[in-house]
Amino acid sequence: MHTLLELVLVIVIGVLFTLLVRYRPGGEHLSIKKTACLFVVGVVIGVIFLSTHVVSAPTGL
Repeated sequence: MHTLLELVLVIVIGVLFTLLVRYRPGGEHLSIKKTACLFVVGVVIGVIFLSTHVVSAPTGL
């Protein structure tokens, strides 16, 4: 269940990144190929985000 939740979060981050870049003010129209590449970059950002938040979490004193 935890892995499924992380997978959904990575996909949501990828979709949000794609939408925010594609529909930014003053942005040009992007092709499907460029949009797909943006989604992949967003997924990579999501994976990095999830893998590094555990490293920086406080361990308690």
